[in-house]
Parts: sequence; C-alpha cells; structure tokens
Amino acid sequence: MASPLELAEIHYAYGKELQAAAAGKLLSLWRGVDRRNILASWTERLPDAVDVVAASQLAAAEDGVAYMSAALAVQGISTAGPAVSPKGFAGLAYPLSPDALALDLPGTLAAPAFTALRGIKGGATLERSMAGGLNDLMLRSQVQISDAARNSGSVSMSTRNERVGYVRMLNPPSCARCAILAGKWYRSNAGFHRHPGCDCRHIPTSEDAAGDLLTDPYEYFQSLPEPEQNRIFTNAGAQAIRDGSDIFQVVNARKGMYTTAGGSKVTREGVTRRGYWGSQQKTRDRKGAERYGVSIRQRMMPEEIYKRAASPERAKALLTEYGYITPAGQAPDGAIAGSARGFTQRYRTN
Repeated sequence: MASPLELAEIHYAYGKELQAAAAGKLLSLWRGVDRRNILASWTERLPDAVDVVAASQLAAAEDGVAYMSAALAVQGISTAGPAVSPKGFAGLAYPLSPDALALDLPGTLAAPAFTALRGIKGGATLERSMAGGLNDLMLRSQVQISDAARNSGSVSMSTRNERVGYVRMLNPPSCARCAILAGKWYRSNAGFHRHPGCDCRHIPTSEDAAGDLLTDPYEYFQSLPEPEQNRIFTNAGAQAIRDGSDIFQVVNARKGMYTTAGGSKVTREGVTRRGYWGSQQKTRDRKGAERYGVSIRQRMMPEEIYKRAASPERAKALLTEYGYITPAGQAPDGAIAGSARGFTQRYRTN
C-alpha cells in the first residue's frame, strides 16, 4: 500500500510533467514573437497561450482532487463529502503573491510582453529583454498550473465531512523561509504560504495523525553540505544553527534586519513584548499602546555576534543572550510556545 508521502511524490511528479509540457508549448509560442512588434505579436498568440495553461490547469486540478482523496484513504480517513468540480479551478489566474495585482488569466499571461519592453526601455539588449520576458512567462505559467492543483485539493480537503488539515513537506533544495515551515500542521482553511517558484507540497491528514508525517527542518539542514547550508541560510545564520541556535529565530530575524548608523547589523524581529527575546527585555511603549512595547536594547543579528565575539564560547554566550539559543534547544516543531506547529491508475493504494 502506498504511503501518503509516496502519493505526494507521485502527485508532485505529475504536476512537474504538466508544467514541462506546457513550458515547451509556451516556449514555441514565445519564439514566434516578432521582435520588431513585441506587444502586438504576443497579443496574437495570447489566446493559444491561455488555452495551453488552462488545459494544464484542468489536468492539474483533476489530479489535485484525486490525490487528496487517495492520501486520506490510505490513512483510513473518510473521504465522504461534496463532490468538487476540477473545471472550476481552470482558466483562472492565481496571484503570484498576496499583494500582487489581481488579473485574469489573459492578463497575467500578457505581462511577459511588457516585461520584455521594460527591459528594452531600461537599456538591456533585445536578446536579454526577450529572455526576461520568457522567464516571466515560465514563472507565471508554472504558478498558475501548480496553484490549480493546490487549490482544488485544498477545497476538496476542506469540504470533507471529517475534519482534516495538511502538513507542509519540502521538496529540496528549499529556501530558508520554506524550511522553517516544513512539518507544520495547518487547518484546511489556512493559506498555503509560498513564494513564486515555491514547490513545497502539502499532505492532507487529520490533526491526530499529523505527527507521523512531520518533516524536521533540522534534518533538512543537516542533510545539506556546509557550503549549501551557508548559501541557503547565510554564513552567519548557518553557523548559528550549527552552534545550537533555534532555526526559527535565526531565519525570522533576517526579515527585520537592518544596519544602524554605526554600522551594526541588528533586527526588528522579536523585539516587542510579544516576542521571545523582547519579552525578557526592558521595554518602552511605542505609539502609546502597551502591546506595542519594544525593547530598549537593539537585538544583534548573528552576523554582528560573530563579528564581535572573540571566541566560539563568547559567540555562543551572545547567541543565548540575544535569544537565538533557547533553553528548549532545537525542537523541530518550534522551541517557542505559540509556534505554528491525480488519483487515476497512478495512485494505487494497495
């Protein structure tokens, strides 16, 4: 009997096949663009591009619904619930990011022509500008196809009679932001956070069964050779993790990193009364609201700590002082309280 992880691998591989097939067709269309009249020429080809992506979305959505049922079934979780129509997830445009401009599918696939024109206007060569447009087209089409599968599967999961959610699974190599989300169990109505090009997968399961499917971000980190650890998590960040720091604290700190007037690298993350480190510091009110209290001290980044530390022992002491090494150690599901904790013949369950 196939395991949920094995089914996820099959589902993911099929999605990649769909994306590759669509990419080949879109590449052929893009190569036919008249470089003397890029916008008009691509506009003529746009209906064909839309048809390619929409057809791939439909196949991906069908697979997403089927995969969801198969993954639940092998865990003994009931698949009873309303039928989900994959057609409802095809021919739509899914935003590249939460703050992206909302467009229909023709609109989002028209954008690569403007990307190429902006490149030309900015002084890039015609070849480089067209390559930029092609890259944009590939990225947009892949997101549309993968999101059709994700969304159809998510709707199928959330409409089951039995309460289920999903566990996020990495597909290495993965970025640092994705790594710290690996293995988290989410309710079915929680958004699947991802960046353009993200290929993380979600495995449907009940909350009770999720522990058997968790992916350990530390195992992922340790599976990487040191140069890759440094590339993905930065030199200082990777060293901090190797020295025992909480991976979540290290990665999240980078979101708020800035350089002071004196040249020190510090962070705005975790410095309020609600943050792990900030809750242990003397704070001052901000904006007149107690809940926005912020630490009087600045929180140094690992880069600054290693710059200042005269020895490995001193570095570890500072990592502890600034909230990177915690008493709970390196817990895969988060050391700090409050951390976020298709089916055709391809998917045989026996």
